[in-house]
Amino acid sequence: MQNNEEQIEFWNGEAGQKWVVQQQIMDATLKPVSDALLAHANAKPDEIALDVGCGCGDTTLALARSGVSVIGVDISEPMLRHARTRVAENQQAQFVLADASTEAFPKSFDLILSRFGVMFFDDPTAAFANLKRHASAGGRLCFVCWQPPKLNAWVSVPMMAAKELLPESAPLDPHAPGPFALADAQRTQRLLEDAGWCDVQVEDLRWSMKMGDDAEDAMRFATQIGPLAGALRELPASEHGAILERVLAAVKPHETTDGVLMDAASWVVTANA
Repeated sequence: MQNNEEQIEFWNGEAGQKWVVQQQIMDATLKPVSDALLAHANAKPDEIALDVGCGCGDTTLALARSGVSVIGVDISEPMLRHARTRVAENQQAQFVLADASTEAFPKSFDLILSRFGVMFFDDPTAAFANLKRHASAGGRLCFVCWQPPKLNAWVSVPMMAAKELLPESAPLDPHAPGPFALADAQRTQRLLEDAGWCDVQVEDLRWSMKMGDDAEDAMRFATQIGPLAGALRELPASEHGAILERVLAAVKPHETTDGVLMDAASWVVTANA
């Protein structure tokens, strides 16, 4: 697919609707990442920012609350429609339906930021080059992306539990658009440098993801958001029950008094224009 057509179709369908329904849960789940991202971005009140893949607007609105003039851009109309309902009257935030990989924005940005929104580009070098063209002199890029699945128990544990009950599939291209497309830190650095960005830094961010208040919550999360959710969509509903039971048993040992906590690993990537 060219021009991210497959991703546009995906995020305007059931996936986008699920993220709208789960918005409050997802914002709370990803708060450690959002806090780290915003700390690295170090946005100033007089700056103009672009939030790429802004989804339901959590990081966009956080920037706006700090006085930054910010545009949130996404390819998902359902999520943007929800994001617009969250903007307060005094916030300098707007949301635009567009593909950031190709969009010709009418202004330059001091900060281009993204929380898990840049791993889905069909042509990442071209996409990052397009973002570079829209960075102001002295502008900077700051985003978070996932490290490999084996370091993310919130993905690997449910997937391994379900693996025997899933149909065999051809090995996936690890660099194909998707959550883990930028998991290779050295490749990500090369992509950004090839796109014209300078002073690229990739920092390790480890944290505990709260999958839910209990194992039932965690099982629902694992089977509605992420790779396992996609695998389940390919199976008839009659085959879901056995998989759900296995996932429930796999996440049960991770229950704590603070909920179901599982290891998560991300990269925090920064660069200068």
